[in-house]
Amino acid sequence: MKKNFKLLTLLGIRPDIVRMHKLLALLDRGQAQYGYHHIYAHSGQHFDYQLDGVFHRQLNVRSPKPNLRTGRTLKRTGETSHVHQSALLFQKTAQMLERLRPDAVLYLGDTNTVLSAIIVAKYNIPVIHIEGGGRSFDWRMPEEKNRIIVDHMSDLIYCYLDRYKQILVSEGIPEFRIVTVGNIIVDAISSFLNTADKSQVIDRLGLTQKEYVLCTLHREENIDDREVLIDKLKGLRQLSQTLPVVLPMMPRLKARIRKNRFEWILEDSKVKITEPLGFIDFLKLEKEARIIVTDSGTVQEEALILGVPCLVTRRSTERPETIAAGATVLADGDLCANAHRALRMASQWDRTILNPNGGSPSERIYQDLVSRVRSGYFAESRHLKMLHGSRFVREAYGLEWCNVKFSLNNGSDSRSEIMLGALNANLAAR
Repeated sequence: MKKNFKLLTLLGIRPDIVRMHKLLALLDRGQAQYGYHHIYAHSGQHFDYQLDGVFHRQLNVRSPKPNLRTGRTLKRTGETSHVHQSALLFQKTAQMLERLRPDAVLYLGDTNTVLSAIIVAKYNIPVIHIEGGGRSFDWRMPEEKNRIIVDHMSDLIYCYLDRYKQILVSEGIPEFRIVTVGNIIVDAISSFLNTADKSQVIDRLGLTQKEYVLCTLHREENIDDREVLIDKLKGLRQLSQTLPVVLPMMPRLKARIRKNRFEWILEDSKVKITEPLGFIDFLKLEKEARIIVTDSGTVQEEALILGVPCLVTRRSTERPETIAAGATVLADGDLCANAHRALRMASQWDRTILNPNGGSPSERIYQDLVSRVRSGYFAESRHLKMLHGSRFVREAYGLEWCNVKFSLNNGSDSRSEIMLGALNANLAAR
């Protein structure tokens, strides 16, 4: 193992902290034993206390250092588009790499933060991605582009289920880069469900267990288009006539409602709007809800584990296993009508489907990652000897004849087939 191998973990949003809380602790704890150095950095994509600080505090995750503060900088300038966010993130990432010189960079998920893997790869630094292989096959989604880019930049990919591994292999990613570990969200729920049971959030909001709907909305497809947003809000208002609806209001959703002057839609309704909630209170609300309405992949998974029927109000999902389990209704049409479909669902599905082998996915990732660090895997992960099994690689290096058949029109009706190949001369020159 290279002495003092330097592993940099770069996260960006609050679900990253939830999913990674246990693995971050394991990576910190193993430094002395295994002789590597672990740095926890944050892009600053989420930066408000309600979206970041409270999660570090509640989940006992140490503060990141460095923090690139991209979100705060963009908010100050007023330029918050994907383009400006990516440009600043790329610049800040390059500066961080120059300063810290890590031997590998670890990412999770599909946020804009993972796009900085492009810069990491340009520095010839190995990329590690947790949550690989998820695909919605919906090109409208910015997250879909992020998933594909980071997976194809990665030297090592941890995916949740074998289905995701099959997707990655079908895209041409070598199997030796892929490890199936189970979904690490189970570690977060296992760690904090007992604490969440003690939360008083239901009493504070004047709710009754199993007699309310919990809703989250944040995806661009639901809130950026004016007509789609008004339909979603009217659907919540209508649904609240059946059961009270709790809606923790994310900053982007609040901004879209204000911009379109849609506040009137939820006025005088039984939709209870709250500020963004910490993980403990939110987990309690998830567990005790009658149903959950969401466009979040993480919430979709948590609902399955907790045994709560879920309406995913989207056209597609990168987590279809929750549908296969019978835990999810996927529909982007009439929100109220589809929520009533979820209300009729029986909560009798297999709650272990996201982690079929049991145990801790975080511990499996840790053990495999440390083993690869110690074996020198990352020093060789892009070498020819690792890629030699691919015919296309062998052809690209002149180690195998590349047969290319094409036709030339010589000005008449006759066409000549020409086969190109210079393998023998190339090998002789070596």
